[in-house]
Amino acid sequence: MGCGRGPRLMGRALVSAGFYPRSVRMGTGDCMQITPHIHAIRTPQGPAGDRFVYVYIVYGERIVVIDTGFAVAEKLILDDIRSAGRDPSEIDCIVLTHGHPDHTGSAKAIRDLAGCIVAAHPQDRHAIENPDPALLSGPAQGVPPLVSGPVPVGRLLAEGDTISAGKGLKLEVLYTPGHSPGSISLLLRSEGALFTGDAVQAPGRMPIFADPAALVRSLRRLKAIPGLMHYLPGHDQPAEGAALYQRFDDSIANIRRFHTAVKQAALETGGKPDPQAIAARVFASLNLPPAPSPQLAAMINNIILADLNAVGLDSLLQE
Repeated sequence: MGCGRGPRLMGRALVSAGFYPRSVRMGTGDCMQITPHIHAIRTPQGPAGDRFVYVYIVYGERIVVIDTGFAVAEKLILDDIRSAGRDPSEIDCIVLTHGHPDHTGSAKAIRDLAGCIVAAHPQDRHAIENPDPALLSGPAQGVPPLVSGPVPVGRLLAEGDTISAGKGLKLEVLYTPGHSPGSISLLLRSEGALFTGDAVQAPGRMPIFADPAALVRSLRRLKAIPGLMHYLPGHDQPAEGAALYQRFDDSIANIRRFHTAVKQAALETGGKPDPQAIAARVFASLNLPPAPSPQLAAMINNIILADLNAVGLDSLLQE
């Protein structure tokens, strides 16, 4: 059962420090009703229970799905829609906040079933329409693929565009690059809700970015939005109140810690841009676990290089 007709965890029923309860277990999925029009579905990001990615569903006259998790998460999404007394054919649009597979994985399966349009920023279009072939086969025997397949982006989104679900529910597109070149956030002013994708990242983990300077600017832009009531991220816990705005500062502080560690490690390795050697020292100094796979190690090397080559990052982090 989804959260549409099950026990409802409303925005007012919060635990201490302004956070929503971690989740409510109801059958196959973990979900929360944030407002009468917004559901959050916590989908798994691998076998470990501590890693997850949130999918959000906006219910108006039409249905808008924001991000889709990895492949097979479509079952959780469709279960929630049906339990709310709605039908998947009412899905008007899937909005992808960026092109990473943990957000795009079920988009093709849902689009094929519902016949809806997929919308994303043009700078992440290629990753969505042309996923790495390695993502289309299971990472191990008996494990499903991470992405259900390539999916065409039928609507290209830009700063200031709007996506309507009807009933006055209008999502405003905010261009918030940094995590990826085409990352966007979505603001639903009528609900005071901000969907941040991966622009705001959970503290205590290695920040993931293509351009850290752009990401810091995006975070400061989001923090400057007045009147926010609901913070709805990809990998952090939804929050409201004072905890909401603190998340932007926490994310910037995490980037600052990482950047400081990268600079120190670069000095200790002779000032040479050796991302593997720098990564080993950074991970040790920040007590981060090593990369579990060659693919992640390659991604970490790219992040190290992006940090080393960032223009104006030092001055931004000193503001």
